[in-house]
Parts: sequence; C-alpha cells; structure tokens
Amino acid sequence: MALQKLVWAELAVTDIDQALEFNIDVLGLREVSREGRKIYLSCDIDDPHAQLVLTDGGTGVRSFALGVDSEDELEQFEARLAVIGVTTERRSDAAPEQPTSVAFHLPTGQEVVLLPRPDRPLYRHPGFDTSSQRRGVGPADIDHITIAFSDDAEARAVAHVLTHGLGFKISDIFLNADDEWQAAWTRAGEVHHDVGLIRCQPGASLHHLAWTVDNMEHQKRAADTLASAGHLLETGPGRHGVGGNLYSYLWTPGGNRYELSAEMPRILGERTDPIVRKAGEFDAFSAWGATRPESFTHGS
Repeated sequence: MALQKLVWAELAVTDIDQALEFNIDVLGLREVSREGRKIYLSCDIDDPHAQLVLTDGGTGVRSFALGVDSEDELEQFEARLAVIGVTTERRSDAAPEQPTSVAFHLPTGQEVVLLPRPDRPLYRHPGFDTSSQRRGVGPADIDHITIAFSDDAEARAVAHVLTHGLGFKISDIFLNADDEWQAAWTRAGEVHHDVGLIRCQPGASLHHLAWTVDNMEHQKRAADTLASAGHLLETGPGRHGVGGNLYSYLWTPGGNRYELSAEMPRILGERTDPIVRKAGEFDAFSAWGATRPESFTHGS
C-alpha cells in the first residue's frame, strides 16, 4: 500500500475567465472537460485526465488528489485514517472518468482525495520528450502543493494526519525563533516533497501550487514568456536552501500563487527522521543569498 504523487488540485479563482485565459494561453494547459463553472485542465498532451481544476469564486485550494495504485487500497487507507480519528467519505464523482475515491479533510480544512490511478505512467521516458509540442510556459507535469497553516498546532496536526494516516515521511522542518514550525516538507515517495506546509496569515488555505519545468533554461524561457504576456515574477529564478530545487514564483490572475519547480532532489535510502533546521542557523529560502520577499508570507 503506497501513495503515488499529486494528481490534481482544485483552486478557487476570483475571475474564472481571466484564470482560464492565463492557464491556457500563457501557462500552456489545455481544457479537457467542464461541469458548469468548474473547468478541468491538463498540461499533459497525451493524458485525458486533468491536473488542475478551476472553480469560480474566492481563492485558495478547495481540494487536491493523491493517486493510489488500485481501488483495493482505498479500504486500507480508510482503516488507517479511522485509527487516528479522521472521518472519510466514499465518493463516485471526484472528477470526470474517475468515479471512485475516498475524501477527507485536513485539520486546516483542505480536502484531500485519494484517487485510484492504475493507468498512471510509472515514469516519463526521456526518449519520448514532448517539450517541442508544449505551448506557452509548457510545464511537464503538476509537481507539488504547499498548503497554508496559521500556527504551530495546526502544522503539527496536519503532519500527524499525513504521516500516521497516509504514510508520508517528513523531509525537513524549519523552526522560527520561538522554536515553532514555520514550514515543513513532506513526501509520499522518494522526492523531497509532495505536500509542503508554510505558515501564512489566518484564513489562507494555499501558499502555492507548483508545476514541473525541465531546468534553468526552461525557467529562463518561462520568465520571458510570462513577462511578454504582462505577468512578472514575484521572485526567482533561484535555488531553495531547503529542498534545493530551482524555483520561480508568480501570482496568477485569479488570486493564487504558482511555483515553477525544477531539479527536485530525491531522498537517498530509507531515512525516516526529518532534518530540523532553525531560523538564524540556515537560510531555508535561498541557497544563493536571495532575500525572501515580504509577500512570501501571504497565501490565498
């Protein structure tokens, strides 16, 4: 029994028409289906399933889905979550053509959907690169999600559900000057993080949704594409201190932050204990000396 990576995220947007235009014309996604004012988008040329769902009204993350290998595993996760007191719900309408799922809510309110994806490719073959067919920024895949929390107790409660209920491991914890959680990065497999946690203002549900780009050259081309369309970066490109992945961040039409992420590291061996770092002893934001923008503490 094991989880796959992030499958999709549903984001609320303040103006769905502006958000749709940006995600299709600038980011380079394509629409695969819609249900009223809920629109399903994919960045994968060959994948009929969505990686992004846009919902009209508000901002932040409504829900996000993690893949499981088969329907048989859903019952095992239901039992595991029940042991720690998490109530789950069986559903038959998580997304078009994805009828069976299990849903529950994190202590911070975000809904998590466990979705069978037996047909998900095990890996991306480098000999079958589709980058020449991508449009706009052209991300290769959805990468990870970083949700917002408002205090130390919330962060620890979410981490408890992820680790004890879903079998996640914590890669890193970053403490503030009061030895409270400022951020944490958790993983379902061997990549450094699939679900991140960052302290934001009360009421925020999302810090950022990340998309996979290939390398620094792709980061540069993406920044040029965004700027030519009138969308400037919040910060980056750069390399994070914790995690070490390359990053660029921007606020998108609709009111949510995206990250363009490349070179996400993998955890070596079976290490289960997180690395705990403290403010003043380590720069979690940048390995190259860049200053974290003031806006980075704000979520949506």
